[in-house]
Amino acid sequence: MSAAPTPQLELTLRNAREEISRLAAAVEGLGVRAGLSPLSAHRLNLVLEEIIANTLAYGYPDNGEHALRVRVTVLADGIELEIRDDARPFDPLADRPAPYLGPDLSRRRPGGLGLHLVRRLAREGRYETAGGNNRLIIKMDKEIEKGASRPTPGAARGDD
Repeated sequence: MSAAPTPQLELTLRNAREEISRLAAAVEGLGVRAGLSPLSAHRLNLVLEEIIANTLAYGYPDNGEHALRVRVTVLADGIELEIRDDARPFDPLADRPAPYLGPDLSRRRPGGLGLHLVRRLAREGRYETAGGNNRLIIKMDKEIEKGASRPTPGAARGDD
């Protein structure tokens, strides 16, 4: 008897904001196939949305078309996501001062909260850039939905 295939999603996105909703739907489907808890699926979507939204907003100063490649793999010990793009180099995992999170709204400054959440939700991560291409790998913890003991057989891959 062979082992069940590893649930995985591979998707190529255009550098357009509407692609974020397509990614979110694909990740939701992967979460169902992999038996992820709603909390794990939500956290995964939050991390991906933040990284992709920042890349789209700040990474492409030209009006040209670009592709972002996303791969998400649900492993026995967690979730691994990989994003490859040709945007301006930027390491979202680099140490930065934490944003002010206190109750005094007058002390809050725009920016930084989303990447702070990404760093908090990442168990480990690695960023590299070479030859005009960026590669970000993030590993996250996962929770399995109660009653979902293993991924749905035969539904391991969600290609674009």
